[in-house]
Amino acid sequence: MNRTIIACCCSVLLLLSYLVVGRATQAQISSEPGTRIWSKLQQAQLIDGYYPEVLLEIAQTLVEAAPGTWRGVQVNDTYRSGWLNLYQIDATRLRSDTLLSAEGLENFTPEALRGGALAHEDTGIVFLNTAAWKRFVAATVMKQTGVQSDLTAALAEVDAVGLQAARKYWDPATLNRDTAEMRRAGWLLRGAAAFVLAHEMGHLLIGRSPAAEADQVRLKELTERQKDERVACPETLPGGFQQQQRHEMAADMAAVQLLGRQCRLGRDGELRHNIYLLGTNWYFLFAMGDKLLEMGRNTTSPVIEKALRGLIGSELYQRAVADAAQKVRRGAVSPAFPKTHPPDYARILAIEQALRNTPCGGSGLDASGAQLMEMFRTRMCSSLTAKQGLK
Repeated sequence: MNRTIIACCCSVLLLLSYLVVGRATQAQISSEPGTRIWSKLQQAQLIDGYYPEVLLEIAQTLVEAAPGTWRGVQVNDTYRSGWLNLYQIDATRLRSDTLLSAEGLENFTPEALRGGALAHEDTGIVFLNTAAWKRFVAATVMKQTGVQSDLTAALAEVDAVGLQAARKYWDPATLNRDTAEMRRAGWLLRGAAAFVLAHEMGHLLIGRSPAAEADQVRLKELTERQKDERVACPETLPGGFQQQQRHEMAADMAAVQLLGRQCRLGRDGELRHNIYLLGTNWYFLFAMGDKLLEMGRNTTSPVIEKALRGLIGSELYQRAVADAAQKVRRGAVSPAFPKTHPPDYARILAIEQALRNTPCGGSGLDASGAQLMEMFRTRMCSSLTAKQGLK
């Protein structure tokens, strides 16, 4: 009888200990930032699956180029510590800029996600903004199918009519057609997605930016034009912006290492490498066209207006640029030279040069246009600092 009682007591104690451990484990899981982020994304109905299987395939090829870094990859699924967690979200549904502030994401905003993606180093999460990607996809399909003869014009058309009205150009039913145009569009978009994802994975690889301040050339009594021009001159910006630009370039260099090993991974490595580089160039062509339109919306410069009218046509210029002009115009330089990132042309030059030193080599990109832009920037910055007596 005593043995039976003792056995029952032991069983109860074991059960209680199991319940206590179980509750502790559950409490630990629920307190993990990545788990809370996943829960909040679901509650806010931000998850928007858009070709998740393609994203997963691309991510796996990039992870393979960094063996031992991640335990695995998952898309739009329950958060897993140590994995590369990819979440496709529609930033147009974001109603609060502070949704993820408690998890250390102060910049989880539509503006920060405008470029298409955002990484969170603490949790190993990369967010991909499907609204930005659908806009890019629609413009790409318009260009590849001849609806517009130029990518910038195609982007202007999407902006003029709105993303929903342009749905047929980004809808899977269109993209899944087995035509030469859709195959070309698919290669370009796949490669562009690979670069953007590789860049964000680069952020995860290099970690957060050091807080060290950089030297700043201080300017006084600037005109409105000079305030606009100074953003093209990193040495005149506060040290935090200079450091951030260097950190973004470091993420590009980490991305190059992932992209530059693709030709040696799998039987289709050489083809994949070429597609990824082709898409990288296409992404920057899109990014520069996007900034060109923003320049037009933020200036009254007749030179820029003439250039844009010649590029996209007067009718489209009126609908996509003039009618969408900003009430407070920041000037034409600011959109082309964001404070947080190096200019696109400078990134292209650095990426192409770095790719040449990878196992798979570079893309043979014509960098003459980028070099001309750098000459223009150098002259402008020299003139600006000279006027301040800061040669």
